[in-house]
Amino acid sequence: MSKYLVCVTDQRHASYEIEKQILEEAGITLKLCSCETPADIAKQCADADGVMLDLVPMTAEAIAGLKNCKVINRYGVGYDNVDVAAAKAAGIKVTYVPDYCMEDVSEHALALMLACLRHIAMKDRHVREGEWNIQGTSFRLGGKTLGLIGAGRIARALARKVSGFGLKEIVAYDPYVSAEELQAIGIRKAELDEVLGVSDFISLHLHANKETAGFINRETLGKMKETAILINVSRGALVNDDDLLEALRTHRILAAGLDTHNHEPLGKDSPYCSLDNVILTDHAAYSTKEGVEELKTKSARNIVNVLTGKAPLYEVV
Repeated sequence: MSKYLVCVTDQRHASYEIEKQILEEAGITLKLCSCETPADIAKQCADADGVMLDLVPMTAEAIAGLKNCKVINRYGVGYDNVDVAAAKAAGIKVTYVPDYCMEDVSEHALALMLACLRHIAMKDRHVREGEWNIQGTSFRLGGKTLGLIGAGRIARALARKVSGFGLKEIVAYDPYVSAEELQAIGIRKAELDEVLGVSDFISLHLHANKETAGFINRETLGKMKETAILINVSRGALVNDDDLLEALRTHRILAAGLDTHNHEPLGKDSPYCSLDNVILTDHAAYSTKEGVEELKTKSARNIVNVLTGKAPLYEVV
């Protein structure tokens, strides 16, 4: 009989064989649950020593129902659906995987940039409908400026990937990173207003919190070039949808590529779906075979380490 029980709250992935193998090698039993609410977590995971959490909210209510829990691992870079304070008050470690998808998400950001620049999705739709010589102004990539809002792992990976594209420069706004550190990797640090004003591409790389909610709004959009392209592969909450929709409809900016959204699933009735100058994907920037395998492996290692008395790979502090 195994010493520990670990529960997966919500089964977003098709298979959990990677986690099962790693946990079983450490003598830990894996249980797959179907939680949709905090109350479901409190009921289905009550006896768990560890919880592997995906999208369902891990609220104080859910945490209060965990009798034996020592660790909650969030499948992902973010952990905004976890009440970290309540977990710590209960003596539960919160772990996550902040570095698993930096290559994948940065590649997705680059794909959205290029697709928006050349109107790929719009042209594809119209060609399929039998049209040709489709109107729409495109621009060269060379000589343009990439602006990064946030200069963490994913932003730096994106900067590395575009280094051979002949850009004029890469600028970044990040009050937590020094100019010297950024200069060493070919990025110029600048204040927010300058980044918004000089950038042809603006790529968001921020955590979602009270300070960053609605970061892209009427004011910040008004400081961008009319030919600017906005990319969001971070969190939907960074964008005020009403203000961005107005900017796209009135061509205040050229286009947007959005992988994350305030409401998910987005739904076919979303106002974004009626616009030709926005490219939409389904919060899938992280999703490559290699990235998902890395996420699962590191999540399971976090759990095993905590339950066997070792330091987790990545702990929320």
